[in-house]
Amino acid sequence: MCLLDAAASLKALKCSKLPTMSAPPLSPPLADARTLAPARRVLGETFGYHEFRPGQPQVIAAVLARRDTLAVMPTGGGKSACFQVPALLADRSLTVVVSPLLALMKDQVDALRLAGVAAAAINSTVPREEQGAILEEAAVGRLRLLYVAPERFGDGAFMAALRRVDVGLLAIDEAHCISQWGHDFRPSYRDLGGVRARLGNPPIVALTATADPLVREDVVARLGLRDPVVHVAGFDRPNLRFDVTRVRNQKEKADLIAEKLRSLGDESAIVYCGTRKKVEALTDALQRQRIRCARYHAGMDDADRRRIQDAFARDTLRVIVATNAFGMGIDKPDVRLVLHHDLPDSLESYYQEAGRAGRDGELAECVLYFAPRDRRLREYFIDLAHPEPAVVVRVYQQLAASQGHRLHVRELMESDDEPGINAAVQTLVDSGLVARQGQMAWALARGGETDIDTASLDAHRQHALAKLDAMHHYAESLTCLRRRILDYFGEDGHDAACANCGPCLAPPAARHEEDAFSDELFQALRVVRRRFAEEANVPPFVVFSDATLHEMARARPRTRAEMLAVSGVGQTKFERYGEAFLAVTRAAAPAPAPPAPYPTPVAAVPPDLPFRARDGRALGQSVRRTWELHREGLSIAEIATRRGLSPATITQHVADLISAGEIPSVAQWVDEMTLARIRRVAGPSPLGPLAPLKEALGETVSYEQLHLARAWLNRERTRP
Repeated sequence: MCLLDAAASLKALKCSKLPTMSAPPLSPPLADARTLAPARRVLGETFGYHEFRPGQPQVIAAVLARRDTLAVMPTGGGKSACFQVPALLADRSLTVVVSPLLALMKDQVDALRLAGVAAAAINSTVPREEQGAILEEAAVGRLRLLYVAPERFGDGAFMAALRRVDVGLLAIDEAHCISQWGHDFRPSYRDLGGVRARLGNPPIVALTATADPLVREDVVARLGLRDPVVHVAGFDRPNLRFDVTRVRNQKEKADLIAEKLRSLGDESAIVYCGTRKKVEALTDALQRQRIRCARYHAGMDDADRRRIQDAFARDTLRVIVATNAFGMGIDKPDVRLVLHHDLPDSLESYYQEAGRAGRDGELAECVLYFAPRDRRLREYFIDLAHPEPAVVVRVYQQLAASQGHRLHVRELMESDDEPGINAAVQTLVDSGLVARQGQMAWALARGGETDIDTASLDAHRQHALAKLDAMHHYAESLTCLRRRILDYFGEDGHDAACANCGPCLAPPAARHEEDAFSDELFQALRVVRRRFAEEANVPPFVVFSDATLHEMARARPRTRAEMLAVSGVGQTKFERYGEAFLAVTRAAAPAPAPPAPYPTPVAAVPPDLPFRARDGRALGQSVRRTWELHREGLSIAEIATRRGLSPATITQHVADLISAGEIPSVAQWVDEMTLARIRRVAGPSPLGPLAPLKEALGETVSYEQLHLARAWLNRERTRP
């Protein structure tokens, strides 16, 4: 059976055996330029980004309209901005953010504070006195965002204090954890539907990267979302290169993983294993081969896990070998490699874990190592979580026969290693027939066999097996892996072959002298970033992401305005760090060349010749590729998504092409009226930095329009 057959079987299973729900329809866009002008200003001034990422305008517009919203956006797609930007536009009200893990809260709060945003977190590590001080700040309107774990809403004192606060928005991150049909269901998330009323009924925005239609339906129902805006921004991550390496045995896996990690250089990698035992064994094997790495799993001491996670976040440790307990708790955007030692239980789980690579939009690689016997481990776990209905009935009858006496779970096993007994007891607890305390259980009533919800249990089992089938077929695929992922999630309109996965056999892009120079400059910028990170005691990516440093290295800004035009450099961060980074980029920037005569445009560029700008400088192959996609009719945002680059980088490419005469008109980006306004404000001289123009023209003209208009007008003014 092929993957499409498996997906069809899964869909049929959902329709026939699972609870009937009406799928929430995708909602029409609410965004328009006037509504989003304040949000765009906050995005630029506070966070340093000049354009929204795909999906962000629609979600932010819905949140600003106080609509309940469910947003499904790919990892690295900028979900946090969808509640952080509206929080900064709210009038003294507080945005409460539900986040699953403590380290994730800390990273986001640290990053917000460095950007000048009043944010805090309350969790089990925060002393009561400090919690009180934070809530007092929120009560008087001095706090914009408060991060909490879902368990915090069960704390009576916390809820009593929070009721004094004007909560304007409840944001629920990793919302797939709410659904019993999701790949990462968490009971602590289950009760969030009742939290809204206790907070004064604020609107809810729920966000996740992996939710198929059934999970979306369940999230909407469990949270009680009212006439929600449902936005699915797409699942494709063009910057990720997927591959599957087939092996014969576990030793071959370890050797190939070690070989892959040796080629990593000083970048970061995560290696996922299916069990704690395998984490221990692989870590030992890699260390014997002189690969510097550390293990991470839930069986370790909390202090050791925090120490290892902090070292990874701060780049003092490059490789983590972990179970899936690692990853959600870290906001590290510059992981360049994610390897899977074992077959995940579903494509949702795989895509969530692999998606921790390349969250900064830069190129990254995701490789699954697959042996024919790998499926057995996942089938064993399914047996543990989903015992056969007959087993549940037998366990109930044993407990009922004990006439209310407590039995240890081990006494209910027919063999020492019988799987699924704990899950059977929990099913009986959920059915109201059994009570449990720790490992002891007892029956509450006799004769309740017909009240056991075995149909739901069997539906869950079949659901899990169908997902495992889809994952297994992905691992055995000989055709495009990206297509199989997107087909599974129901995304249409993609190519049959992506040219960026193992089966598509895309050769690596050729490197040029310009790229090598940018790499050297990038490393110099990392040294500056590390100094600031160590002084502030935060991970380096909290200062600036790798994507921002790469753009600095490519653009080599010489002035404040040019540095502020780099994506990720906001006003507050520039005031703190800008001059130090400018000292590096300014020294590497070429001297400005005098204007050269405008060359006669040509209809096309032969493939063996480079583009030439006005000063005779050759434009690189990356600009050529942007030019080719532009000729296919793609927009700047679509080209950026296709190539895995930032919209700001593609805008620079387009500006270079305009300057070179390869794009004969700027009208598709800047209409005649807007161009006339820019021309009038700029005056007769060649256009320089954009910041003064932006200040004069206001929010009605974007930085992208100004960038392209500058290229057009300067070209126009240098024609003979």
